[in-house]
Amino acid sequence: MQGRTPRPATARSVLRRASGAITWIDARRAIIAKTAPAGAIDVETVAAETEGDGRTYLARVAHEIGDRDRVVIMGPGDLRTMLEREYVTISHRPDRLVDVEPSGPVTEEELVRRLRRLVS
Repeated sequence: MQGRTPRPATARSVLRRASGAITWIDARRAIIAKTAPAGAIDVETVAAETEGDGRTYLARVAHEIGDRDRVVIMGPGDLRTMLEREYVTISHRPDRLVDVEPSGPVTEEELVRRLRRLVS
């Protein structure tokens, strides 16, 4: 630092809202409610493919969930657990899974309500 005067450190508070995603999945489709920039909530639907082993479907859903701070996966049966494993395999962030719970069908509105509670 010869010849340079260091700038004084300034305290700056950066508040960042937690990001999140809640997914409901079954063998036909997945509905993903996720936070977007500026606090908006996006809802996406991913249809299952009719052929193959389902891994492409799970990978597409995990990709839609994306890099979020908090993730909830809901749905009936083993597909819910398979999505959890796929998400962890892709993201390498098992700590972000807040909950993986069995659930019957839910509406998009219910997913959005739950997401708002999750990130507030």
